[in-house]
Amino acid sequence: SMVTALYTAILAIWLIVLSFRVIALRGNPAFSFFAFGKEDSTSLDRAIRGHGNLTEYAPMMLLLLFFLEQQGASAGLLHGLGGTFLLGRLMHGFCFAFMKKSMVLRIGGMVLTLTCLLLGAVLLLL
Repeated sequence: SMVTALYTAILAIWLIVLSFRVIALRGNPAFSFFAFGKEDSTSLDRAIRGHGNLTEYAPMMLLLLFFLEQQGASAGLLHGLGGTFLLGRLMHGFCFAFMKKSMVLRIGGMVLTLTCLLLGAVLLLL
């Protein structure tokens, strides 16, 4: 479970960054570093969805990694799934939390996310 632990830790740090962005956009001066640029309610809404989206998908992927690891999946496979999922979540979260719009990051992030979830699920069933 060392590979799963690695991706759990990295995703937790990313969740904290996204949380700080939401807190900053809500006006907390202690987090002003994360509230750059012209901010409005749309920016806050996007930051909230970027944060929420991570909390919706990450637990399932981490469970899939954990069970694949417990079944003896290779480190290469686990890192391939975990790293690709992480990249997808970084792309999607960055798009929502720090940008006004980027369909490439948004769509690319979701494609990577859903592909990893599907592949992990299928591998677990096999």
